Parts: sequence; C-alpha cells; structure tokens
Amino acid sequence: MVKIIKFFGYFVFFLLALVYFMPKISTYYLLEHEILKYKIMLSNEELHDNGFSLDIENFDIYYNEIESASVETLNVKIFALYNSIHVENLVLSSLASSFFPTKIENLHISYSIFNPLNIFAKADGEFGNAKANFYILDKNVSVSVMPSNLMLKEYKPTLQKMTKQEDGGYRYDKAF
Repeated sequence: MVKIIKFFGYFVFFLLALVYFMPKISTYYLLEHEILKYKIMLSNEELHDNGFSLDIENFDIYYNEIESASVETLNVKIFALYNSIHVENLVLSSLASSFFPTKIENLHISYSIFNPLNIFAKADGEFGNAKANFYILDKNVSVSVMPSNLMLKEYKPTLQKMTKQEDGGYRYDKAF
C-alpha cells in the first residue's frame, strides 16, 4: 500500500513539474504561427508565464486582415486532465453589432480528458448569459442563451433565428 501511495505521489509531482516548467511562451508562438494558416492573427499581445498558467493581455484578433475583436485578458491553463481558457473583457468588432451586443465580460472554455469528445463554454455579457457545448465527434454545437433586456429589445431578429425554450431562454443548434 505504501508503494502505491509513493508511486501516486511521484506521478502527481512529475505532472505538476512538467506543467510548471513547460515552455508556455514558446508553445504560444508555435500556435500563433499555426493559426496563421487559417488567416487568424493576434497582435500587440503581452505574455506572462505564471508557472501553471499563461496570461495574454491587451491584444487584438484579426481574421483575414480585418480586426475582429480585442481582448483585455486571456488566461490559459493546460493540465494533463483538465484544460481551460478564461477570457475577460472581449469586445467584438462593430461589424457584429447589428446581430448582437459586442461586449463579452467573461468567457470560460474548458476541456476535460474525462469527457474528451465535448468542449464546454460559458459566457456573460451585454447579451445576457450563454452556455455552449461543442460535440467534436458529431461536429455539432449547441448554444443556450438567457437574453438580457438589451438583447430582447434591440436584437429581436437574432433571437427569432433561435428556438425559444420554456424557461424564457433561447437555443441554437448547428452542425458543421
């Protein structure tokens, strides 16, 4: 029994050391280079390696050389069993303002090895609250929105494209 506990302790220590000493900034630059193939570019970012996480601050996102969003803070945590991205103060381009409010205060995306075929997301913003599930195997996304008063008053055409739920929320399903 002592050998099993000792083995488990060493294993956990090894995983934590691996995450802590992983070259997160170099990995970020590799991923930034890879997303250029999809015409997505990040600029003006400030990187901070915090040991167990990577903070990316004050950056702009461009798609096809058009500014699409600006982000105040993005925190990435990559662990062996659970990975997450937390975004604060995401402002979408004014091009999206005709469809929905552009200010997203918090966005949290998570992925777990215990449920490897699903990616979960939660968001709070001027639009209200939203929860999304992306089913990797089915290539299907499902979004549930509890709209704010602003969304209900000024963005009715967008809500009409969604299915109204019994609880007052709206649901959108899309297969890719």
